Amino acid sequence: MDVQVDRDLIRSEREKRAWSQEHLAGAAGIGPRTIQRIEATGVASYESVRAIAAALELPLSQLRADQRGVTSSATAPAPAARLRFALRWLGTGVALAMLACGSGFLLLKDYQKVRVLRTFEQWVTAPAQSNAANRPDDR
Repeated sequence: MDVQVDRDLIRSEREKRAWSQEHLAGAAGIGPRTIQRIEATGVASYESVRAIAAALELPLSQLRADQRGVTSSATAPAPAARLRFALRWLGTGVALAMLACGSGFLLLKDYQKVRVLRTFEQWVTAPAQSNAANRPDDR
């Protein structure tokens, strides 16, 4: 899996230590061509990022490009995450409501169940009209 990394940070940390790309590659245990590619494109495998972070003695999260500069919004969840959270709770609520209605329906006597089912069937199959025929009967 490829990871977007902050290539400028990697380069500046390497230069701060006065390391060449070959020295960083040797310290990280990866090839020099890999370091060149990462500093050029900013894309690396997860294993390469872990090795570079260990060699530079930096936290892995600091090297990831998508994690840098997110300190202010890190406390607030992303809109997509909030939507998933809301939908999960909505689904749970619907499931609980269906369970409650179903268990309440099971407590009815048989003749009451038949009446409820007939009323529901009439309501579902009735044509869409706004007259008195669509009102439930008062039996």
